[in-house]
Amino acid sequence: MSLQKNYLANIITLAGLTALTLTPTSWAASSVIQNPGFESRFDKWTEVDPAAISSVERSGSKSAKISGNGGRLSQAINVEKNTNYILKAYVKGSGTVGVSVGGKDSKKSISNSSNWSKAEVAFNTGNQSNITIYAAYSGGTGRFDDFSLIKGSSTDSSGSSASCSGNQSLAISNASDNGTNDGNGPSNAIDNKTSTRWSSKGAGKTLTLDMGELVTVKQVGVQWYKGSSRAAYFDLQTSLNNSNWKTVLAGGRSNRSSSEEKYSVTSTEARYVRLIGNSNTSNAWNSVLEVNVYGCTTGTSTNDSDNNDQNDNQDNDSSDNSNSGGLDPSKPPSGNFELIDWNISVPIDQDNNGKADTIKEVPLSKGYTDSRFFYTAADGGMVFKVPVKGAKTSQNTSYTRTELREMLRRGDTSIKTQGITKNNWVFGSAPSSDRKNAGGVDGKLTGTLAVNHVTTTGSESQVGRVIFAQIHANKDEPIRFYYRKLPNNEKGSIYFAHESRNKSNDDYYELIGSRSKSQSNPSDGIRLGEKFSYEIKVTGNTLDVKLFRAGKPTIDETVVMDNSGYDSGGQYMYFKAGAYLQDNTGNDSDYAKVTYYALDNSH
Repeated sequence: MSLQKNYLANIITLAGLTALTLTPTSWAASSVIQNPGFESRFDKWTEVDPAAISSVERSGSKSAKISGNGGRLSQAINVEKNTNYILKAYVKGSGTVGVSVGGKDSKKSISNSSNWSKAEVAFNTGNQSNITIYAAYSGGTGRFDDFSLIKGSSTDSSGSSASCSGNQSLAISNASDNGTNDGNGPSNAIDNKTSTRWSSKGAGKTLTLDMGELVTVKQVGVQWYKGSSRAAYFDLQTSLNNSNWKTVLAGGRSNRSSSEEKYSVTSTEARYVRLIGNSNTSNAWNSVLEVNVYGCTTGTSTNDSDNNDQNDNQDNDSSDNSNSGGLDPSKPPSGNFELIDWNISVPIDQDNNGKADTIKEVPLSKGYTDSRFFYTAADGGMVFKVPVKGAKTSQNTSYTRTELREMLRRGDTSIKTQGITKNNWVFGSAPSSDRKNAGGVDGKLTGTLAVNHVTTTGSESQVGRVIFAQIHANKDEPIRFYYRKLPNNEKGSIYFAHESRNKSNDDYYELIGSRSKSQSNPSDGIRLGEKFSYEIKVTGNTLDVKLFRAGKPTIDETVVMDNSGYDSGGQYMYFKAGAYLQDNTGNDSDYAKVTYYALDNSH
């Protein structure tokens, strides 16, 4: 076990009954969180549904899963007054980790993380001897594991002296100000562009930087607007909790330089860094082109890199070259993903019944894999591969698939797979009797994936198409989510279809690029191997679809389904995810391949 010098002490290991005592200098023993990894299910935690125990763990054999609005887990902890603490936990998916001290909350949210990401919350107890830690829903299904609480001996809640090796530029998660800028907003100060700036007029104007995790701050670098012609007056502060601040540089004055100026401060642990502008030698304005924070961090949270310069149609496994955080490449798909509420169709007919084989929930969740169609990638992703030629799920189906089908019965074969049963779900607008008898009402599906290969042969109307997610009804599909890349294009498009029971033609919604068979290369398209995320959400007769990509705005489309016919009696739903090939004219050896890195369904 490696501990940061002058950082931790007396770590209590709660997996088992063993305590390991270490004594570096200024940090002391942690308060005890009972059942921190949910190995004893919800013992010692207060549970508010929708919450459940999950087998997708970071360590041990269990974690907690919160899947809907209002879901929450909490635990009361005895603490020492006037003391610094850091609450740590790991989140996969989306969720909030927080602490309530005397009615005031400090929290950290994680969004759409395909890996286990560390959430840290630094706080001071003030005059309180009891706090409440919690995990909460935050816009999407999330799993929580490995809570810990580390205590610091300092009573200065704005930060303590700290040291670590190295002094490099640190990533800044977000920038904000006190709302008095002139339209040149705070994000301009961290966009790596000297053509933009943050500007606010008057003394005492603040530019606050959220580092996203606990770091050690050693220097702050500022490139000032009109820096060579005037000197800026400023102060620098740091904080653990964005509430209690410690001044680390008072009465600062810039040196009239057009380049970045670096200002040294006492090495200080902080989550937040604040620049206080106090005007300049020419006028009352505070204007910053760029700001940087220098120091070091022992944080382990990482961001996936999706850089990919390939522009051909070959199988692109660039996202498989390194291990994806909490996904273990040595495990079958069910070792990394919770699959007990899914079955899978594969394009072979080993039982000679004339249809594609289906692997049911229990064998799927116990480790089913097939090196041809369904297996774990070198980075732990869940691979769906489907050839043009293969067995199909029915005589009415034109295309092959390797695709999961949602099964809410979770292996209980006494429940029928079709109809209004506990295996399927209905819209919130369905008749009350259907809502009562269904396995769920309304639903949300979220996923992170990369399309690695699409067909390059076949008719121009079909080539390059694959469906990676669906909502399927009795006979129709409220949504089919497509990726399409034409052979001569570098990037692919994303669009979806909505099928109404009351119309002969589907409605199509183009999110990126076009679905056209003659589309030109979409400039903002998605390359083979590039990861992206989506959310499909049904509430009543409203279908909300979101598309997420790193560093790009969220794309959001809403379909009002009042006239689509799914709110009538007997209409049941289930999610599907994987690779549903939409080209049956290509060469027999051609195929599509999709790799999932996160998948969650909730109702």
